[in-house]
Amino acid sequence: MGLRTRIQMSTTVLLIVLLVIANTSIYLIFKHNSIESEQNRLVNTASNIIEELNTNKQSTIEQVLHSYLITDGMIRIVNHKNNPIYRTTTDNAYKEIKSIFRNDQYQDVVTYMGSKFIIVSIPIIDEKGNIISLQIIENVDAIFSNFDELKGVLVLASVVVITMLFIAGWILGGIISRPVQRLISTMKTIEENESYEQIAITESRKDELIQLAMSFNRMIAKLEKSYLTQEQFVSDASHELKTPLTVILSYVKLLKRWGIERPEVKLEAINAIESESVRMKYLTEQLLQLASAEKLTDSEKERANIVPLIDKTIKRIQPMYKNNIQFISRSAELYVNIHEQSFTQLLIILLDNANKYSSDIIKLTLIEEKDILKIRVEDKGIGIPEEEQPYIFDRMYRVDKTRNRKTGGTGLGLAIAKRISEQHGGYIMLESTEKIGSIFLVILPRSEV
Repeated sequence: MGLRTRIQMSTTVLLIVLLVIANTSIYLIFKHNSIESEQNRLVNTASNIIEELNTNKQSTIEQVLHSYLITDGMIRIVNHKNNPIYRTTTDNAYKEIKSIFRNDQYQDVVTYMGSKFIIVSIPIIDEKGNIISLQIIENVDAIFSNFDELKGVLVLASVVVITMLFIAGWILGGIISRPVQRLISTMKTIEENESYEQIAITESRKDELIQLAMSFNRMIAKLEKSYLTQEQFVSDASHELKTPLTVILSYVKLLKRWGIERPEVKLEAINAIESESVRMKYLTEQLLQLASAEKLTDSEKERANIVPLIDKTIKRIQPMYKNNIQFISRSAELYVNIHEQSFTQLLIILLDNANKYSSDIIKLTLIEEKDILKIRVEDKGIGIPEEEQPYIFDRMYRVDKTRNRKTGGTGLGLAIAKRISEQHGGYIMLESTEKIGSIFLVILPRSEV
């Protein structure tokens, strides 16, 4: 059973149940109140008759009873033997209604010859001190006819309402299920064509179903971006590995042909193979580092003072750099939740990047703010063109595609730095101007004591 049918059936069944409960309640309450109201009216009439009998000594009992005779019914007085003593009626047929003496007050509804009657009986004491029963009997076929009419009206109204709701449920089910059907259709298309098609959203409303479709579109967009990034990454990595492998293979062939006879060729080939092997090793390490940055979890982090850690890292790498590194921090203690190895890797990537493209001093500055800590790495290098800056943190992206071998870069360093920053709950920014220099700014949340 489809969603649309389930919605239609559920709403229809629910309404039928509610209508049955409501209509039954209306019918029973109306019936009870109508009968009770009529019974109370007859009790009042009986009380008036008793009062009249006690006060009016000039009229006979028959005259008093006759004066209170109702439109369609009978008034009688019954003794303890169930025999009528006095009786007045609008229809002689009513005299055949069985007399029942009771020494207490009661009201009842009885059926006689297919007609409905309300009987009200009140005990009284006659002149001799005997208990007799004053009974008023009224034909209430008209009232019960109203009950039947009400029943018919309620049934007819229920049928009309259920029919209208059935149609409305079908329409509503279509409205509700349309985005879901589109979602299913789109998912089938994606499954069959291996595409990243999104759901077309034409409605302007912002209900849960539209939000579901929008969430699906966002998910598909992210999956597509992830797939394209991965595809590009694999392509770039393959290309990066293919180049040194091609060089190594070429020099191996050269060694086979001329290596024995020409020592200088042998030395050149060995040096080239060694250089390309080192480059492949570095690229592989970068790929592994990127994978490690993706898997970093909070459980691996601990609260640490990063000031001595940065100072220690700078002292370790300074001898290998052509430019001096200036470390500036106003505090000796600044605590952040970090994974020490990954954080050190982040520092080395930024400092190494600054050293490659700068010929002046490199500044690393710690800036304290209320809830965050900024790590600012500034160089006076060649800078990065503005149109290239949005892509600088993409995997395998290099501003100058021809300078890779000169600087030894793989295009993975800044992508790793970006991921490490994110895994530490922060982010990285770039400010750069060509021929002036670049500033990389890492913003991290500070650790609470």
